[in-house]
Amino acid sequence: MSLIDSIRIAASGMTAQRARMDVAAGNLANARTTRSVVDGQLVAAPYLPERVVFAASTSEPAGVAGRSVAVSEIVVIDAAPIPVYDPTHPDAGPDGFVLYPPVEPAAEMADLMESSRAYAMNVTAANAAKEMAVDSIEIAR
Repeated sequence: MSLIDSIRIAASGMTAQRARMDVAAGNLANARTTRSVVDGQLVAAPYLPERVVFAASTSEPAGVAGRSVAVSEIVVIDAAPIPVYDPTHPDAGPDGFVLYPPVEPAAEMADLMESSRAYAMNVTAANAAKEMAVDSIEIAR
């Protein structure tokens, strides 16, 4: 494996972790969203959280396939909404309950921290490969 392959693999990890951070941040931002767009219409339905699914990448050059990661899909978690009694809310049902998204802020924050640290580790790996390439050029002079 060349140093360029190492950088390419680390870059794929950074891209994948960035997508994971974006999805977790979106889930947190919509944790209290009680309306969604369905068929182009705004309806009183809670936001559904999402999760990123990773897979080994097969789009890399020969010899590197399977050593990098890519986002294979972003799945919508179809969990039951959380009913909260608030009869003054504009989206409250006739029984006075508002349906909030099934987003767990603590789990989303943990996911954000984990993906942030994984991103930083990939940056470190890419920088180490870059430094090795520069050192190799210096030795060859």
